[in-house]
Amino acid sequence: MTDFTPASRSHDSEEPLLDSFLREAIPEIKLALGDLIDRDNARAIPDRYVKMLPLTSLVVTLRPDAAQAVAEMAADLEADLTDSVMRHGSLYDRDYRVRLKEAGSRGAPLFRVGVQPAGQADPDPIVPAPPPPPAPSAATEFAPSGATEFAPRPPAPAMPAWAPAGPPPVMDPDATRVEGLPPVAPPAPAAAAAAVPGWDAERFELVVEEEDGTERERLPIAAATATVGRQTDNPALRSDILLGDSPNVSRRQLALVWAERDGKPGFDVFNLGLNDIHVSERDVSGANAGKGDLKLDELRANSLWVAPGEAIRIGGHGPVVRIVEKKREPAVEINVVPDELDDPDRTQFG
Repeated sequence: MTDFTPASRSHDSEEPLLDSFLREAIPEIKLALGDLIDRDNARAIPDRYVKMLPLTSLVVTLRPDAAQAVAEMAADLEADLTDSVMRHGSLYDRDYRVRLKEAGSRGAPLFRVGVQPAGQADPDPIVPAPPPPPAPSAATEFAPSGATEFAPRPPAPAMPAWAPAGPPPVMDPDATRVEGLPPVAPPAPAAAAAAVPGWDAERFELVVEEEDGTERERLPIAAATATVGRQTDNPALRSDILLGDSPNVSRRQLALVWAERDGKPGFDVFNLGLNDIHVSERDVSGANAGKGDLKLDELRANSLWVAPGEAIRIGGHGPVVRIVEKKREPAVEINVVPDELDDPDRTQFG
């Protein structure tokens, strides 16, 4: 089997798309190909005809960004997937191979599998996109006359009198920040709750379930805007709500934003990760948002509105998460008996 060990990455940067694709998507692609082979052989075929069946090509169509991420190793990836389907096909005495194809739309799902019709030509191989042209240097400007004249760089603006002396403060470039949604500066807890109409920090929690519906854990949703992802040792990339034992979940998979509609509670759910999410009949592709600021206003195409209780399945095989209202214990009423109605025969000290 071809070894797909990804190149080592820096510990202070977001995981490259190639690394996360090989780790999270390849196992799901192999499972999907196995299911496709099982369905292809669901109808019994006489043994004497099975050996006469030609080699069957299975096509894996990848979203453009994922296709470009694996373009340099597409041949090795096809060989690895072909090795997998050949072993699975041997259960039915069938021969299969895999071909990769790049989807024509950026809005396509991360991957899709299908059987190539008999007689159809193989898809064109995935070719890496040409590198973008180098950006012009900011230090020079060229005169329209055609003669090369170098304009001096404008002087840096003077610092105001009130500015502190010394170098500017250094900010972590990998820190998770959300832009486009108020407030910009984190307010005090009491002020944050008051700033978002209808939000109650003690009202909702996130229930994590296995694909068969078994509840795994419950996690509080303490803020009106919160990120959800798998656990990580890098504090700069850690989500607000951490899912345990979820290898198919990105470190920043979802962003939950409180959003009432027509007086009904609900959340705008943004898919920040690699795998698609599925809510009822609705599918939302992953934005693969990467490191740095989360500009949610630019990710509306990767979001949908979800009411409490709706199941959100991450990827093809879970886990499943639900936003639910917490179960609150009823208040206990304590009746205090006035002194004049108290038992006159009780023991009194004084």
